[in-house]
Amino acid sequence: LIVKLHCEATLERVAFLENGGVIMRYKGIIFDMDGVLIDSEPIYLQEVIDFILDVLKEDVDYLDLKEAMYKIVGSSDKRTYEIMADYLDNKYTPQELRAGLYAMEFNLDYRTIINPHVLNVLPRLKKEGYKLAIASSSSLENIKMVTSQCGIAQYFDCMVSGYDFKESKPDPAIYLETLRRLGLKPDEVIAIEDSTYGIQACINANIRVIAKEDHRYNFNQGLADVIASDILEAYNIIEYWQKNN
Repeated sequence: LIVKLHCEATLERVAFLENGGVIMRYKGIIFDMDGVLIDSEPIYLQEVIDFILDVLKEDVDYLDLKEAMYKIVGSSDKRTYEIMADYLDNKYTPQELRAGLYAMEFNLDYRTIINPHVLNVLPRLKKEGYKLAIASSSSLENIKMVTSQCGIAQYFDCMVSGYDFKESKPDPAIYLETLRRLGLKPDEVIAIEDSTYGIQACINANIRVIAKEDHRYNFNQGLADVIASDILEAYNIIEYWQKNN
């Protein structure tokens, strides 16, 4: 216990010095993955559209389908297939749709879709003493694959998957568990999200949230504390809040 307390005190001292002698009010940053760290959402959305049009051969209007499928962006795996089934008038069960989509060949080099400034901002935050985490609706297997391919796994203290909870975002459970693993309180953390589901999950967990700007999917990003154009601007907002709150 004494050794643990000494290590924690040393880390806090390092963080204090790295931040120019500013006591850190915020000690952790939690990232959503899809849409925040990587721009995967348009690719996943296209896979769903191709499946409905080319595999199921459904005779539907493309633009109507695309607009309807915006609802799946940022949703849990379970909710995604419920939305698809509802759109298709329940001709298929969510389980059948999931099995069919998973049977499609899908190869993606995640390094090609990492969002701008991620490779610059993560090491900066780590050097400044922040604990970093991922809280994503994706599977843990996918989270690990993405972070490994992109060369960013080493920056995160923990990675939490929505698959491990009965309800994923907007339910706050994933954020509450991430806080527990980080050993931090809600008011010691800032989250970066993009989707309405994710932003609502932060609000429900009483966590301050930055929305990474995205106008493509009809997200209600006005729910967030502030909207940042990209990860670098989100970093600058974190720095400002740290020094002025």
